[in-house]
Amino acid sequence: MWPSNGHLKFEDVHLRYRNNTELVLKGLSFEIEAGMKVGVVGRTGAGKSTISLAISRIVELEKGSIKIDGTDIADLPLDMVRKNITIIPQDPTLFTGTLRFNIDPNGAQTDEAMLSFLEQAGL
Repeated sequence: MWPSNGHLKFEDVHLRYRNNTELVLKGLSFEIEAGMKVGVVGRTGAGKSTISLAISRIVELEKGSIKIDGTDIADLPLDMVRKNITIIPQDPTLFTGTLRFNIDPNGAQTDEAMLSFLEQAGL
């Protein structure tokens, strides 16, 4: 079952890109309440993109946890995590296809659901 509300919590997250490299996240902890809109800012190398990679499990944690509504995302199937989390990258990107295709490439959502998502995002 996918966590429902969206409360995100990083707990003492340590991450490195490969076994023989230095840690790039060292004890990162924060919480984002469900429904909050958050922007992550910082200088180059501060870890902004790495946070996105950790949330989508492109890079696995060495220590700590990332929880959504109390469920550790490491305990969820990888396809479920990636299917249910959307990250807007820091660099503008031009997509091919329609807006709908880029928001719902598998065509799994109804028109009503899509309009609701856009409204919730303030678009």
